[in-house]
Amino acid sequence: MESRRRLISLFALLLVLAASNLMAYQLSPLNVTYDPTGAGSAKVYTIVNDSDAPIAIEVRAEQRIVDIDGNEANQDGSAYFSIQPNRMIIMPDSTQLVRVQYRGPSTVTRELSFRIISEQIPMPRGAQEEESGQMISFLFVYSTSAYVRPSRIVESVEGSAVENAEGKLEVTLTNTGSVHQMLNSIAVTVVGDDGSEYVLTEEELEPLSGQNLLTASSLRTIIEMPEALAGASSYSVRQEYDFSY
Repeated sequence: MESRRRLISLFALLLVLAASNLMAYQLSPLNVTYDPTGAGSAKVYTIVNDSDAPIAIEVRAEQRIVDIDGNEANQDGSAYFSIQPNRMIIMPDSTQLVRVQYRGPSTVTRELSFRIISEQIPMPRGAQEEESGQMISFLFVYSTSAYVRPSRIVESVEGSAVENAEGKLEVTLTNTGSVHQMLNSIAVTVVGDDGSEYVLTEEELEPLSGQNLLTASSLRTIIEMPEALAGASSYSVRQEYDFSY
């Protein structure tokens, strides 16, 4: 039994080493802000194939859409960017530069949020010799953040709270400014119209804490109605957070 465990562990280690040797690559930068016009509207990304085999890469842009519960479901952003090259084969221990140019509206009043995604794709047939004994294939994806700078920077987050149909307290933060906000070290206090107050706990803040609140987006947390607010019929919200990241 012991020898079998050792054999399984050795096989798992070999698989990990094979994946890291064959499929590893690096992408930078991971967070970029574009200007809508001028020299700052173009950025260069660097892809390094530090494996011992050629890899095929596809680069694309997606526009970020985040719902009120923090779920991100993006849509095609190719109309906003020119990517050259957008498909490539990178030889072992080689570097490829990719130029990404913003091509969207030149007037931006509210920050635009995107993902620049570098995805490893299966190698074209005949591009490389098949390795004997290879049983698995790992394809790696980098999803980076990209923002298009607005003409005017306004940082503003507004909070609200209501009792929902289930009798729970629904606390919502909405980004009414022109740039995204990182909700680090967040503190939220709900104030009742009778003067009562309740400070949300760390657990209750989990759906908000550390989240990236995009422009014109909202995030919420739903908690049990606190006893401290039992006498109130309406609520206001105070919030504090550290934007830095």
